[in-house]
Amino acid sequence: MDNTDLAFRILPAAVGLALVAYAAYQVRKMEISYFHLVTSWFVALFTLSIMALCLFEILENSVGGRSSDFRVQVDATFAIFTMWLSTCAVSLSTIYRRHNLVDDFRAFLRTSPLNFMTAWGLVAFALIVVVWLSGLRFLSASLDANPGLLVAVSSYLAAAVAFDIALPFYARTKGEVPHPQRDAKLDSYLLAAAWIITPFTTFGLDVGLGGSLGVQELNPYLWVIVVLLLFMLRSMSASRFSAVIVDSEVETARRDGFRAYDIPRGIYLVYDEKADSALSLFSELVTLPLRPDAAIRVEGDSAIETLEFLIPRGLMVTRTFPDELRQQYGLHATPIVWLTESVGDLRIAPTSLAVLTDALMRFMENNHNSIVLVEGVEYTVTFNDFRKVLRSLDLLNETAWITKARLIIAVNPNAFDEKERALLERDRTVLRGAPGIEELKRESMLTGTAG
Repeated sequence: MDNTDLAFRILPAAVGLALVAYAAYQVRKMEISYFHLVTSWFVALFTLSIMALCLFEILENSVGGRSSDFRVQVDATFAIFTMWLSTCAVSLSTIYRRHNLVDDFRAFLRTSPLNFMTAWGLVAFALIVVVWLSGLRFLSASLDANPGLLVAVSSYLAAAVAFDIALPFYARTKGEVPHPQRDAKLDSYLLAAAWIITPFTTFGLDVGLGGSLGVQELNPYLWVIVVLLLFMLRSMSASRFSAVIVDSEVETARRDGFRAYDIPRGIYLVYDEKADSALSLFSELVTLPLRPDAAIRVEGDSAIETLEFLIPRGLMVTRTFPDELRQQYGLHATPIVWLTESVGDLRIAPTSLAVLTDALMRFMENNHNSIVLVEGVEYTVTFNDFRKVLRSLDLLNETAWITKARLIIAVNPNAFDEKERALLERDRTVLRGAPGIEELKRESMLTGTAG
């Protein structure tokens, strides 16, 4: 083993394996929540592919010297496979966003086994088979003898990049995904760039340097991949692919009597120092059944939509210990997410703003006409920049309007200055404590009969 092999193959491969091990450690810290999203599985497969490539480099130099006959096949396979993974990850974040939870994805595959991702994967598999059967080699003569195959591989990689760029724009024009936060957008661009450049670097530099230029001893692409992997780990550490799954439940604790009002769909900002009035409103909405003779205002004649209106499913996010709220407000089945740094089910750290926002958005997307209460905004702001929290609330606004949910945001007005309160009030109906809520109830009375 000479110094060139050590510097350009063994050392970067060892660093790459160390980074893969670090990624596995970070995933382990996230526990099973990381794999709630199908996208995270494709990220894991990508990381494992880099591990396999690094192992190939080490084994190639430790077992009888370099086997350049297979290098282009390995690099081409890596490039094609990882570009297919990138398209799958982008698809599950855009056009197939509603099927990105593992259980939903299984059901989706049963009903639609041939979809964009699987069809594109079949093309990738066929191309990989052709690459291995072609006898593609480093030598210039072989490259000249396989121009069609090189064009096919290059075309597949270019098409995958085109899909990765086009799918997010297409999904936004169709209203499938909301506009991301600035920080989330930056992380997404960074991840996409690192992911896409990695296979292009592997295949392009190996074919270019090893074949066209005849530089077989010097192969710097592994160091490039190590740098790109560092960028990917930055996105992974931001928990973009971890998720907290909130199962919706119809409240089993029904109060005596009936409710003769129902607040319109929309976003409500409740000013209350202790959030008691907002909590009481939420409790009534999910535990008090509507008056039997009330004329309900449901858009459309869908029986499912009518049922969702009559029996709303709720979700609460709070800084208060959930058991206290369940006892005080009679909530037995309604899921409550606790904002805390302690680990446990339905617990989200206030620093994990992306995970919290994603959990609320997915709940509303899966439960139209739902009722969501967010309490503890001022607590979240102590761990995050106010503008960042505001962008998350704006994302929830968009999702609430699309899914016809009723989003109640309870804040302590004393925790914000005048300018911040003005930003919080933008595009939201402001209710000032108990008097404001009582006025809303009076305006939302369901008079008349159901039929």
